[in-house]
Amino acid sequence: MKFNLSIFAIMKTQYHITKTAISNSFVLSTQKHSIQDFVFLLLGYFFYGLISVSAQNQPLKTYTKNNGLPSLYIKSGTQDKTGYIWLASNNGLIQFNGNEFTTFTTKNGLISNNVNTISSKENTIFIGTDKGLSIKSHHGFTNFEGNNVNCILTVKNRTFLGTNKGIVRVREDYLSPLRTNFQIDLNQVNDMVFDGKFYWIATNKSLWKLDKLINPKTLKRIDVNNYTSLLIDEKTVIATTYNKGLKFIRNNEVETQTITAQNVIEIKKINNQFWVISEDNGIEVLDANFNFVKNINKYNTLTTNEITSAFQDNENNTWVSTKDKGVYFIKSDKSVQKKPTISFENIQVVFTTLDSININNYNKTLQLPANKNHISFSYKTININNSNKLEYRYTLNDKKSPWSTKSAIDLAYLAPGNYTFLAQSRIGKTKSDPIEFSFFIDTPIYKKSWVIWSSVGLACLILTLIIWSYIRRIQAKNKTKVAKLELENYLISLEQKALQLQMNPHFIFNVLNGIKALGNSGKSAELNTTISKFATLLRGVLHNSRQEEISLAEEITTLKNYIELEQQMNSNTFEYSIITNLTIDSEEILIPPMLIQPFVENSIKHGISSVENGKIEINFSAKKDLLHCEIVDNGIGVHQSKELKKVSSHKSVALKVTQERIQNLSKKSTISINEIYNEEKIIGTKVLFKIPLKTDF
Repeated sequence: MKFNLSIFAIMKTQYHITKTAISNSFVLSTQKHSIQDFVFLLLGYFFYGLISVSAQNQPLKTYTKNNGLPSLYIKSGTQDKTGYIWLASNNGLIQFNGNEFTTFTTKNGLISNNVNTISSKENTIFIGTDKGLSIKSHHGFTNFEGNNVNCILTVKNRTFLGTNKGIVRVREDYLSPLRTNFQIDLNQVNDMVFDGKFYWIATNKSLWKLDKLINPKTLKRIDVNNYTSLLIDEKTVIATTYNKGLKFIRNNEVETQTITAQNVIEIKKINNQFWVISEDNGIEVLDANFNFVKNINKYNTLTTNEITSAFQDNENNTWVSTKDKGVYFIKSDKSVQKKPTISFENIQVVFTTLDSININNYNKTLQLPANKNHISFSYKTININNSNKLEYRYTLNDKKSPWSTKSAIDLAYLAPGNYTFLAQSRIGKTKSDPIEFSFFIDTPIYKKSWVIWSSVGLACLILTLIIWSYIRRIQAKNKTKVAKLELENYLISLEQKALQLQMNPHFIFNVLNGIKALGNSGKSAELNTTISKFATLLRGVLHNSRQEEISLAEEITTLKNYIELEQQMNSNTFEYSIITNLTIDSEEILIPPMLIQPFVENSIKHGISSVENGKIEINFSAKKDLLHCEIVDNGIGVHQSKELKKVSSHKSVALKVTQERIQNLSKKSTISINEIYNEEKIIGTKVLFKIPLKTDF
């Protein structure tokens, strides 16, 4: 319920009081007094009413459940640095911004809905409840379970609680009971103050003075009584007792002043006056010299006498809390227009509150990664008397927004770089000092100059490697081609050498001399056979020399002609045999020409030339895609043959050339020349070579 208490309403109240008094006085006057005394009495009540009306004529509002309060039982109140009004009720913690009330309960994280007392430091709210302490900061509640909290004192960044069982210190994550004196530790602490040197403790049994709350050296009981509230005015400690008046402590001396109010629970200094609050008799107002000024109660100003507390805000307005009527707001008639103050309420980065820093006292530049480029600012100015006249604007890197009633802004998808955000408020033409917050958004890694240049360098390196690899491949191909051509030329050269070796003049002269001898001896049949074989050999050699590959059958035919001619020309007789152990027809197997003849020639000329009944055996077989050729003789052996070659002037390179030809045919090609032993005696030589098995299908 909101209303302005008019003179008419006050006079109406005074009328009822005066009417009752006149009725009673009339009865008395008819019995004991004259008509003249009655008239003087009537005039006295009239002038008293006028004086009372004049004294109590102040603008007044009442806030109840109709305005958003969760309860009519308001126990105490305070104001934080921003300007929010905070009220303690039996149904939660209440915040007021000048326009509306917001209630915090256990659903929001409060330890208990039954709030006894509240205190503020900067924008941190300490909430004393029947179940311990809650501390509210901009990011939520921190709770400490404990006894019923009656008062809160913060001195030098230390917070102490007065509870139903002594004094408790608030530590980082728990409440620590202090051991001072059993008469304090076991009793109800109603209030605590610090005068800069000593702590004053008001309990329900006595008043105490301590030099320290933790391990005190000075601990003195000043007086025995039910002390309810403490106030320090200059160098005087003013204490209230429940029913024994006010106590003044000066130089450890206690003075008592009697007051009319009973059941006193609190004293506050408001507008240079002392308000003595009674829990069921309203408020008794005393001047600076503690002389009676007036009463504020249900008979003249309020609608209830059940007052719980009172405090004055930073605009000199007075707030009176009650047990059953909510809270009264008495607007100051001496209100001075002050410069508004603004503060940050919340800063969110990608919808997450910055709770690790003090956002209103952060002098550094907040460093943010590239993906944290969505920032929300919420700021507020609280002015109870001009809550509907507030306007705001913000500045981002010298770019200003227009003035509006909006007190929050979302800055999304900000580009990388340095930013300075400023917020300012105004009431009419009076502007607040701006508040500032600096932050830096990092450049995405893919946009950093070193990454770009590194990428360019890497791309150039990759391109260089590709070009280099391409050139190397071309060079390798060319080198392979050159090597292939060189190999082909080398093989051709070897084949030419083999042809030259096979057709050397010495062999031809021997055959021709043999033919001449046969003609002279008149052996015409043998002569014709020899000439035919020699002609066939020459034709085969000439034909094969022009081919890269010939069939194994052709090679065997040429080989037979050569061996048979050698048999005729050789003075020592010898035998030979050619065995083919093949699953493929020899006509279909391809081999290089003139590959076997040098080994046979070597056996004939150097192996069995000095052996009677010489034998040469030639075997062909196919195993695992390889053609095996084996040439075995019963001659003197390889080593003895080499010794004889050293003595002879004839230097044969046929064997060496043929070995090179075989080794260059393929990586799988192999050749071995070994002596054959029988009981450590050389009985011959075995030549074995393997070449890839090739067919013409």
